Amino acid sequence: MHDNFVGLKEEKRDKIINAALLEFAAKGYGLASTNEIVKAAGISKGALFHYFATKKDLFLFLCDYTSGVVSREFYEQIGHCDGDLLIRYRRAAMLKGAVYKRYPPIFEFIKRLTTENAAEIAGELKDRLETMVSYGYECLLGNLDLSLFREDVPARIVRDLITWALENYGNRSQALVGDQSIEDIDVTALNADFDEYLEALRKCFYKQ
Repeated sequence: MHDNFVGLKEEKRDKIINAALLEFAAKGYGLASTNEIVKAAGISKGALFHYFATKKDLFLFLCDYTSGVVSREFYEQIGHCDGDLLIRYRRAAMLKGAVYKRYPPIFEFIKRLTTENAAEIAGELKDRLETMVSYGYECLLGNLDLSLFREDVPARIVRDLITWALENYGNRSQALVGDQSIEDIDVTALNADFDEYLEALRKCFYKQ
């Protein structure tokens, strides 16, 4: 499926993908315009619909494409870390920055997916998001070394408390960064702040 598109020269293929990602991310599924996509990509509308039968077909392709990139270059790399949960979170933060820098439209698209409510793609989108989230947690929380945690609190509670704390930290950081481009973000300051919180969690929940 989509072999005729995947077989395009990389530069042309990426131009179409990035144009579509930006349009859907900016406007959502319902308001996104294929006219704007082909204009930004520098192709005809007939060419676009030669590769993708419908707007929905294009959107679902992008969902699978972004999921593949995030799984390959983000989730799977976290799973290669050792069993220390805090080291995995630190690794995840570094990887997210690197992936964002390399594929800036992808995270904007994924962020939009979490609030997308168009009925036409609701069922397919729900299944894809659930799969992505489930796989992400599997890579982050699988095969943890629970012996690192302090022994006077059940390990599952320590794991959950750390996870909830750092998820909320991530949401706060995202709100503070807002719509800044990666070039305008003080990554060094963000990393230093994150390391402080990681160290505090280590002192609270790990064996000393």
